[in-house]
Amino acid sequence: MNAPYLFIEDMHEVLERLGGNEALLERLLVKFHDTYGNSTQNLHLLLESSDLEEAYRLVHSIKGVSANLGIGKVYRSAIVLENCMKAEKYSNMRTETDTFLAELETVFAALS
Repeated sequence: MNAPYLFIEDMHEVLERLGGNEALLERLLVKFHDTYGNSTQNLHLLLESSDLEEAYRLVHSIKGVSANLGIGKVYRSAIVLENCMKAEKYSNMRTETDTFLAELETVFAALS
């Protein structure tokens, strides 16, 4: 594998899930970046415009993809943020949002 992808917590497990296909993993990571690369701006806009359903959907989608790709820190921070959203604690989730977006940006920086 060309890049070490240190943000993937269990590379063996992820590659096993993908049938050992490293090229597929690289394509999926590029697609993750392309699909969600603007998520910081998008999530802020959705929250500011009170489009809470779409904000929840974005976090939920990233949670699922990050779980499949073994990006554990993003996955776990998405769970915390998603739980705040489910509990309708939108006014008190600044820390959770910042943590989630920081973890996501760390992954995107590594992929760039």
